Amino acid sequence: MIIHYSNNYYNKYYNKFLSSLIPKYCRFYTSGQNNNYLPSLPLFTKLLKHAETQSLQKPVIVDVKSNTSHSYQNLVSDISSFRNNLLKKSFKQTLNEKCVAFLCPNGYDYVVSQWSIWSAGGIAVPLCTTHPQSELLYVLKDSQASTVITHPDFYDKIKDVTKDAGINDLILVGDKNEKYSDFDGINYKVQSLYWESRTVDIKAPSLIPMEESRKALIIYTSGTTGKPKGVVSTHLNIKAQDSSLIEAWRWSEKDRILHVLPLHHLHGILNALTCAIYAGATVEMLPKFDAAEVWNRWMSPERNLSLFMAVPTIYSKLIQYYNDNMSDELKPKATESCSQFRLMISGSAALPTPLRNTWKEISGGQILLERYGMSEVGMALSHEYDKERRFEGCVGLPLPNVQVRLISEDDKDVTNLTETPGEIQIKGQTVFKEYWNKPEATQKEFTQDGWFKTGDTAIITEKEKVYKILGRKSVDIIKSGGYKISALEIERVLLSHPNILDISVLGVEDPEWGQRIGAIIVLKNKDVMMDLNILKEFLKDRLAKYKIPSLLKIVQDLPKNAMGKVNKKELIKLFDQ
Repeated sequence: MIIHYSNNYYNKYYNKFLSSLIPKYCRFYTSGQNNNYLPSLPLFTKLLKHAETQSLQKPVIVDVKSNTSHSYQNLVSDISSFRNNLLKKSFKQTLNEKCVAFLCPNGYDYVVSQWSIWSAGGIAVPLCTTHPQSELLYVLKDSQASTVITHPDFYDKIKDVTKDAGINDLILVGDKNEKYSDFDGINYKVQSLYWESRTVDIKAPSLIPMEESRKALIIYTSGTTGKPKGVVSTHLNIKAQDSSLIEAWRWSEKDRILHVLPLHHLHGILNALTCAIYAGATVEMLPKFDAAEVWNRWMSPERNLSLFMAVPTIYSKLIQYYNDNMSDELKPKATESCSQFRLMISGSAALPTPLRNTWKEISGGQILLERYGMSEVGMALSHEYDKERRFEGCVGLPLPNVQVRLISEDDKDVTNLTETPGEIQIKGQTVFKEYWNKPEATQKEFTQDGWFKTGDTAIITEKEKVYKILGRKSVDIIKSGGYKISALEIERVLLSHPNILDISVLGVEDPEWGQRIGAIIVLKNKDVMMDLNILKEFLKDRLAKYKIPSLLKIVQDLPKNAMGKVNKKELIKLFDQ
């Protein structure tokens, strides 16, 4: 296995030779003008525009872990330089859609790696930093990655996996003593071998053609319904998704987002990172979520944050820290700190009503914007920006340039009917291209007229005329005694119980009822009695009788993936014990 140290991307002597041929100080980064280019994709034209128009003091990425700040000019330079490293073994200007996997902490090295792969014409395959080696090996083999980029923090974890996958090219990034390029924030410095060069301005990187139809990104599904599948998005898909969210959520160059999400799922990659760069904003990146660190950052004197995105579990942990770890004197300051945000968003899992209400209270009135999306379609539905249109338990309306319809079980379009369940189907440029190397699976998930079948069931509410998710067709819609029951509705109600911390409701096969409703509960106080009779008493005035669980399991915790989702097909096995 060949290990490349990426930041020394030119041979030392060849670099000196090149440096003798160009001016001593250059405004943009690369030392060879033949390699000073970016693809003419919307992401890169936007990036280059921001680098040309924004201040050198304006950061695009603030890397909290490394305590560094990087301008748009830095990013253009470093992408161009690292891209040359990826292409160094080829005389061509493209990777021709080869897959390049990368395992980096949340921070600047992640961004440079991903965008350099795109700039080189490759397909970026982000790896999860918390996945066991067996799952990393699965992704490397399934994606047929030709190269792996990693950071010293994960070298020991990935080196043997890379070898087992038969990959010979392992590139290390993130050496504190090296830089991707010699750009110092103002000039590109080159020492001449033969003469003293004068200061001469050169042009910014040129743009070379690259098709938007080119494959750009593979995100692996959570695998809650089987082996993870690689969801392939093109540059056109990414542009469409970013443009839709920037319009709906009113992104601008003035925004600054605190990024705490995992970067192997769409939520962290597109919603919170790529959108920000596309809009010319600033992304302040924590290596991982930590409730104390988040609250401390919010309460810092700067008060310069404007957006925050998270899954419900994160908001729950922030509330828990607020209640358990803050003094009565500090809590008002914490509440006041939330006023700096123009928008706080929750997604990737259903937002329980008690959590929504508690967050509104401790944040001084912040009403979380909820949205609906998935790896295959990006974001499809969203609350409207205006707070008075963010209705509880609902996910709003179709986002700009996204087509949505509801199809009933008897294959009728019920989009224009209220309170009538149907499968959510999506169409438009935001919809992914294919499942990687799985043409049959891809074909199965699309209708003959080109709509993607999400597998999620929803209704349009009678009063508000907005979409409300009922759950997955397979696991969240329980068929019991002739009724179709939403597990998510029952979960929301149960979470209002004062001693229930977490809950999963599912259908358990039964010869008489078809399915019985089972509840798996995590208690806040383990010493307080909870049984099925107590549960039924609590629910009798809150739910119809046929919606009340008849099975109960109490557990220490509910295992969840990085996006806060549970695998109900695994949990259901608890009722066999």
